[in-house]
Amino acid sequence: MAQAFPRSKVLRYLDSRLSGISKVYTSNRPTATEPAENFIVIDLPGTMLDTGAYFDSALRIDLFQKDRQGGLEATDKLETLMQSVMGLFPIVNKDLRFRAISPRLVAGGSDDKGFHYLMIYATIIID
Repeated sequence: MAQAFPRSKVLRYLDSRLSGISKVYTSNRPTATEPAENFIVIDLPGTMLDTGAYFDSALRIDLFQKDRQGGLEATDKLETLMQSVMGLFPIVNKDLRFRAISPRLVAGGSDDKGFHYLMIYATIIID
């Protein structure tokens, strides 16, 4: 019998874990942000592979940091935000039976809306 993937529960749990670091949005960044220094966007992009024994997919965490005056990247603040998130790994929830492991940093850039961003991809496994 096929097992349902608890996507919304996983996203809610990740939101609760990351909200102590910054404001968290799920799936997409807001079109307009309230005056914020930084924020995080979490998503479970792509497909969830059902191996028969467990689900395997990707977790994407986008980290946004407000630019310095003149549109310059606040590299020190973005680095601090990234270190705070990376310090949470592995992220494990025994009730939902999932773990997010093997985080990988991917270069971001400017969003042309006054923020620079980095992306963290991780493997997510649900038993």
